[in-house]
Amino acid sequence: MSRRSSALPWLLVVAGAILVAGYAGADEKASPRAAAAKPSVTAPLSAADVYRKCEASVATLGFARKDPADPKTTHTEYGTGVIVHEAGYILTNAHILRRGGKGAAGIHGRDYPCRVVAVDEMRDLAVLKVDAEQPLTPIQFGHSSTLVPGDPIVTIGSPFGVGLSVTTGVVAALNRSTKSDYTSFPSMIQTNTAINPGSSGGPLLNMRGEMIGINTTSKTGANDMGYAIPVDRIREALPEILDPEGRLGFVLGLRVTTGSPAAVTDVAKGAPAEAAGIRAGDFVIGVGGATVASGIDYSFALMNCHAGEPLRLRLVRGGQTIDLAATPAAIPPRNPDNPPNLVPGLVREYYEGTWDRLPDFATLKPKATAKAETFDLGPYRGKDNFALRFTGYIDVPADGIWAFYLKSDDGSRLWIGDRLVVDRDGAHPPTENRGFIPLMAGKHAIRVEYFDRTELEELAVSWEGPKVKKQAVPAGVLFAAQSK
Repeated sequence: MSRRSSALPWLLVVAGAILVAGYAGADEKASPRAAAAKPSVTAPLSAADVYRKCEASVATLGFARKDPADPKTTHTEYGTGVIVHEAGYILTNAHILRRGGKGAAGIHGRDYPCRVVAVDEMRDLAVLKVDAEQPLTPIQFGHSSTLVPGDPIVTIGSPFGVGLSVTTGVVAALNRSTKSDYTSFPSMIQTNTAINPGSSGGPLLNMRGEMIGINTTSKTGANDMGYAIPVDRIREALPEILDPEGRLGFVLGLRVTTGSPAAVTDVAKGAPAEAAGIRAGDFVIGVGGATVASGIDYSFALMNCHAGEPLRLRLVRGGQTIDLAATPAAIPPRNPDNPPNLVPGLVREYYEGTWDRLPDFATLKPKATAKAETFDLGPYRGKDNFALRFTGYIDVPADGIWAFYLKSDDGSRLWIGDRLVVDRDGAHPPTENRGFIPLMAGKHAIRVEYFDRTELEELAVSWEGPKVKKQAVPAGVLFAAQSK
């Protein structure tokens, strides 16, 4: 992601104050490791006990959609999810959402409507939300880094939508790479348990009932050969997938570790967190009245925050519990450029060379310059060792926070005006990154830079915003300055 909270010179400094009123039941002294839940070292459980411990933290999922050719017919895509926060957030695989539909989650005998909060198709992860009347039971996160082949495991899923089912097996191998028809999976956990349709998104558990992975895919044509996304990778990915500050358009200015406890590693200069007196080395144990036991809890807690509204934070510093208030600052929306005399399309410049990262285009002379309707490789598809730069304007239809997506092989970047929104630089396989930016309606300068070395070449630019579902940026919203 390109947005960095540490580089915010335009932020208003918001005064923070130590609160007398805090979280109920606070001790004068507290250990962050006592305040943050840590996996306990316990004797292995039986598979039945693992199921009993985790049953309330696993959801059956169904996404129903009408058949466009026959509205009387309903098709349902089944899956499984894991409750990762008591406020009703559920983690699952993104691929079960590919066909859309109205979502429902079955949790401990009750059905709830669910909505999509965030999707990362390249990692095949998605976060859903249900609104329950009471706090739900989140799964306990374990660690995948300590696994060795032969470790016993338990999986819970809902194969073909029949309801929660349990299988047992072992870790067959680690760091396996595999592919599906929707993405590539590096460094997966291979198990000897089958992952049937409907079981995707369910937890892979150790014998302490801790989640060590998300069951995701199986080997086509093989029996009992499943693959799971390691939980350590999920732990690192979730804050980026959620990106509450970018998604909701505010800045607090804290960076915390993803594990337990949630330790502050950086406080952005001039940010509300600095003004409130928060320091690197503090431990966050509460946000807005919600308990924080890990960096993941911290990210989910920020999903309820709003710019301009004071936010209570509970910290541990030097063994003392303290309560502070910080007011998240709004990220001001960018005003449109709206230049006159635009024509449909973009300007596409073609460069030749061999690079490991995007070149400095200001120092290069293009080999060819032409008009392009969209961000398309055009006649350069199939070539190697080249770069493209697209420039023009994008017509944003409504005020709000807009998400831009870049998928490329190899490197790419997307700029709105002078703001770097998405950074996919470097030589890599086709993967997708996303960035957020608040924009006012109107025409904004846009620039996309891309380079390719050898073999495959791919570039895709998508957007999502108010009343616009994620889709490729259409030609109808792209414009260029009229040629002189």
